[in-house]
Amino acid sequence: MKLAVLLLLVAPILAQQDPQGPRPKGKKGPVGDGGPYHHVVLSASSEDGLSWKLDEGVRMEHASVPCAVVTDDGKVMMYFVDADRKSFETANVAVSEDGLTFKKLGLEIEGMPARKALDPSILLLDDGMYVLYYFACEQNPDAAGSHDVRRAVSDDGVHFEDKGTAFSREMLVDPDVFWWKDAWYMYVFGRGNTLVATSKDGLEFTYHGPLSLQGWGTTAPIRFGDRLRLYAFDQRAREANEVHSFTSTDGLEWEEEDGARLTAGEGEQYTDPQVVRFQGGYKMYFKRSASPR
Repeated sequence: MKLAVLLLLVAPILAQQDPQGPRPKGKKGPVGDGGPYHHVVLSASSEDGLSWKLDEGVRMEHASVPCAVVTDDGKVMMYFVDADRKSFETANVAVSEDGLTFKKLGLEIEGMPARKALDPSILLLDDGMYVLYYFACEQNPDAAGSHDVRRAVSDDGVHFEDKGTAFSREMLVDPDVFWWKDAWYMYVFGRGNTLVATSKDGLEFTYHGPLSLQGWGTTAPIRFGDRLRLYAFDQRAREANEVHSFTSTDGLEWEEEDGARLTAGEGEQYTDPQVVRFQGGYKMYFKRSASPR
């Protein structure tokens, strides 16, 4: 879904294995050899959602596939795969008041049936409830067979309770869930394509079909007016890939907007670009990794 150029961690340590599925090894460069321990989360700012400026510094080290929501009191809650640990990589959450400096809070999921919670997707509902969708992984995220995307809920964004499987299918990773008009939509990467599943209640999803934007790695879109804007990265580019934007009225058919929103530097890639409204403008959180060979 988000990450189409799927990179495996070079070090033969399962605890540092990239949760995104099978990937070619990353080449040596300014951001390391590849894998979540070598990934970093960066951010960019925009006034209109189209022209973006890269923020200075790194938001989170040894972190991958970020997503975020903004609370009613203006704080950013960022969810990500945390590889900065002694045991194994799994989802975590961090909070920021300025959108730049984050403090880890320690995500917990009561009743989680698997060892790892990977590829988190977060929603903050109007009633203050946090809904988390994640890929439940026992050991190896590359394992063949059915993969479960599960749902968990929380009233504080940190302590969640697992509520069961939302969608299952062969080799799923990277779910992104959003509500639009009268339905819930899930974009999820499976067997080389971004797939779409829909739901009336957000509890159980039914397969709809492949997303029309093949070749683009997607995240959950953001609303503007009566339309959606989707930020996606070019999965086909091997060097200095770009983030582009698309608009839609139904969440299924997308029209590309002119120009690139961000362009990665030499030897690196920008992926998983997720955007939130923040302090009168926009913040984009995304992963930086080494370009594949």
